[in-house]
Amino acid sequence: MPSNAPSAGPVNAASNRAPRARKCSALCRAATTQPSANNAPRLWSHWILTATPSAASVGEPEPEMFQAIEFTVPHLPAHKARYAMGLGTPAQMIELVARGVDMFDCVLPTRVARNGTAYTRRGALGIKGGQFKADFRPIEEGCTCFACQHFTRAYLRHLLNVNEILGLRMLSVHNTHLYLQTMADARTHLAAGTFGGFYREFIANFKPSEKILAQRKKGNAPA
Repeated sequence: MPSNAPSAGPVNAASNRAPRARKCSALCRAATTQPSANNAPRLWSHWILTATPSAASVGEPEPEMFQAIEFTVPHLPAHKARYAMGLGTPAQMIELVARGVDMFDCVLPTRVARNGTAYTRRGALGIKGGQFKADFRPIEEGCTCFACQHFTRAYLRHLLNVNEILGLRMLSVHNTHLYLQTMADARTHLAAGTFGGFYREFIANFKPSEKILAQRKKGNAPA
């Protein structure tokens, strides 16, 4: 499946999951303790599978990541949640939800924030850039996070460029909020049976980074 153009496969698969109302989450949680055979305490996870599609979680190019997920997910128990380790951008999470993944954990939203990058529903913004010097809009119009409600792009740019830690914190707040809201929206659309339309709109609006575009181009090149 070409990774630079969403196919009907992932969308249809996600739409079929709606009756189960899978609980997608930006964080892996809800562990419970159950006794083992010898009555010693043993930690089991209520959500995490023994086998997870984690082979795609260590920085492989995006096309290879999608291929690994598509190969792995059909072999996992349908009644268990699927956890992808260490992923990913907002668009990648939606792509993986469409392929049957439920949960993610990732340092990306705060790591890129420390470098001055903010995620929006239309892609990433390098807030340190000169184009934001007189930009008095929030990081993302309509965002309800604390950073967007109280600070402009121009002021955040100033904070970042003078190494004021408040700038890094506010970008971290925004990015984390965006990730949580994105997954909340995915859950809502899965439950409503409208994930297909949400998926297509989100992916169409999200502009990938140059690095990811290069990976897609290379992945689609003839062997």
